[in-house]
Amino acid sequence: MNGEIKQLSNIVISARKALFENSEIEYPPNKYTLSIKFIFSKRGFFSRNTEVDSVQKWFETCKRLGLHDIKFVIPTVYTNRYTLGFSNTSQGAIICFWKDDKASCFLPIWKYDNEQKGWIVEYKEHMDIYIQKSSLSYTDYTNDFLKTLKDVAKFSADIGFPEFSDRFLKVYEVLCNNSSFEQHDILAHLPNGFKGIYYAVDTSDVFGAMGSWNDSPQVVAREMGLEKEYHELSERLLYQVRYHLMYVSNECWKRN
Repeated sequence: MNGEIKQLSNIVISARKALFENSEIEYPPNKYTLSIKFIFSKRGFFSRNTEVDSVQKWFETCKRLGLHDIKFVIPTVYTNRYTLGFSNTSQGAIICFWKDDKASCFLPIWKYDNEQKGWIVEYKEHMDIYIQKSSLSYTDYTNDFLKTLKDVAKFSADIGFPEFSDRFLKVYEVLCNNSSFEQHDILAHLPNGFKGIYYAVDTSDVFGAMGSWNDSPQVVAREMGLEKEYHELSERLLYQVRYHLMYVSNECWKRN
């Protein structure tokens, strides 16, 4: 999974767990992130922007300001899938709902430090956005996900990419038969009913740059006269991956 998307969703999952348990946030950091900063907007005419330099301090500040609920959003359809391997292209956001019935969103900017070989991440808050929390409710459509995985696995084999076919079939088996898989990082913070779906999303998100599903498979599919089928399956797969990532992130650790 793209590091930007993984960080967004993992922050929300960790925050939702902490809100549910009324505890401190436990966030598994990304080893490629050199630093992370959150910039809060002004809350009043005489107030100043607040800046914090960790997920833990961000969550503490959010709670002090009256955080009531938190969601993760990301588009499920892209006009250009080939940009998804690059930074700052996910269009994902963290949506915060406050006790005064207002909402704001945090948007990330990623910058690569060539000297230190890592990422500097900055989240900036945008206030008073209009969004209804009820519009960010999601349902588990695992059967649709399974069908897409089975179809794209067969297509991968048909065009001569067994490594992709094996990957999709492995994910299919995990979702279909609840097979065992390695649990680490954010999986330890998820309720059992969500672990397999998150693993499936993470493993089947193959959209990137060189060496990804966006690269050679499309070229071969075009040469075989199967480019239309390739694009249709790719759109279905991307939709299922993004939708179920929002399902896991937003439906786990729900409070009344």
